[in-house]
Amino acid sequence: MRSRRRRGPGRPFVGVLLVLALAISPIPDLLLAAENGAATESPDATNPPAVRAAPQRSAAQLFAGIERAWGAGDAGTLASFCDSAAARVSLKPGGSPASAPTLGGLGFLIHDQLRFVTTRDFRIVRFEVDRKKRMARAWARWSGDWGGAKGVRDLEVQLAARGRPDGLWLLTEIRAND
Repeated sequence: MRSRRRRGPGRPFVGVLLVLALAISPIPDLLLAAENGAATESPDATNPPAVRAAPQRSAAQLFAGIERAWGAGDAGTLASFCDSAAARVSLKPGGSPASAPTLGGLGFLIHDQLRFVTTRDFRIVRFEVDRKKRMARAWARWSGDWGGAKGVRDLEVQLAARGRPDGLWLLTEIRAND
């Protein structure tokens, strides 16, 4: 035999509450905005603005910009100096270089590796330019606090850049060494 369940007086009331909650909630507005192609997310720290390429007119200007951005801990600006098609980044000494297909991805890689270090000083100490090959290399001293057992350390950072046919320069490699 089948037992019958008795509906209590509260069951229809729950359905009415659900309909009322949906009617006053922002969900229908969000769905409508999504259908119309409007942005539903507000910009915040999890959605940084897009990184735009910022090639420089000379290798010296490029390395000076890198020095300023690194000292400020500005991963987005550092990424803007990179050639997204060729840049490789390794800020952990002995680590293998990583790359990303977009400047935003490079910005994330740089930010992800810089966030564990409190930079005390970053200075370009030497750079060389080969005009025939349109290549430049720079060496920098990076002093920072890695915290914990690693503590304060001074590292050498090697930077490589390449000149484009239009005369502008972009960074192609960042590598930190002990």
